[in-house]
Amino acid sequence: MKKFSCVQGCSDCCIYREYYPSVEFGKIGVLLLPEEKTAIERLAKKMNIKVKIVPRLAVGKEFPEKLIGYQMMGKNDDGDLCPFLDVGSSERSPHGGLSCRIYSERPLACRAYPVIDAGKAATLDGHCQFCKKFSTTKAETDGLQQEIEALARIKGSVTAGKIHVWRYATATGKAGDVMLPEGWTAES
Repeated sequence: MKKFSCVQGCSDCCIYREYYPSVEFGKIGVLLLPEEKTAIERLAKKMNIKVKIVPRLAVGKEFPEKLIGYQMMGKNDDGDLCPFLDVGSSERSPHGGLSCRIYSERPLACRAYPVIDAGKAATLDGHCQFCKKFSTTKAETDGLQQEIEALARIKGSVTAGKIHVWRYATATGKAGDVMLPEGWTAES
């Protein structure tokens, strides 16, 4: 596989958000580890950017006892568009896409992309334009060592070890989609 680099002009990973694990849970935001939440809030305040950060994952027996991850939601009503993506600037990133205002301080989830956790193994995000163009199989991860290491750090910090993993439903998405109300739901 060719070494990962953003496709010319693409900013899709910073614009579009996915429903996860299903439409009922709403669109997810960028995963933030607990130690990243304060740094992102500080950057947003310094740059006068409004961010919405909600819980993402917790562990506990009868209720969420320990929060293990947050998510930074997109700024559009449908959950899309990272608040740190510089959509108003004519200045572009080195690959010609929209610039990230916090690129050097971006969260681990952004550093890990396009490597994603697919349950038992790391895989490449099928929505990524580079992966669509150059990947012959979803499991190819050659040339993505930094991304794999970032994903391993994320997974290591969110290992449950308790009875239930609780997922936060965002109730964010396209108008008309049937979603759970915003709040915690235990995974079965």
